[in-house]
Amino acid sequence: MIEIKTAVTDQDIAFCWEAMSLLRPMLKENEFVNQIKEMQKEGYTLLYISDDDKAVSLAGYRFWTMLYCSKLLYIDDLSTLEKYRGKGYASALLNHIYGIAKEQNCKSVQLDSGPARTDAHKLYFKENFTINAYHFNKQL
Repeated sequence: MIEIKTAVTDQDIAFCWEAMSLLRPMLKENEFVNQIKEMQKEGYTLLYISDDDKAVSLAGYRFWTMLYCSKLLYIDDLSTLEKYRGKGYASALLNHIYGIAKEQNCKSVQLDSGPARTDAHKLYFKENFTINAYHFNKQL
């Protein structure tokens, strides 16, 4: 059985570094714990699955309410170490998140994914996500 844990302590958060750095290589390890703790103040939750004494898969999410779609659960981060892909970890995290979203009366679960992440896109399509918008970004 796959056990999903919530990263709460500094140690839990640091334990997730390798899986997060794969998805977010621009992050700095010495700043990671503090960045997550700041995000937690804004409602961010970091989930993880461990195997072989390491966090092999993780998901970070938060809740938003928007006029166009009502209350939603937004997945900021979803990452699995390459060696552990295909074992159902990401699907287990997604199914767990769907349950949380339903408990919190969310109308949808949403995420953004970069155009080069084709393996991730296969998972999202398998999970019945649809592409319903363009995401525009203006750097300041």
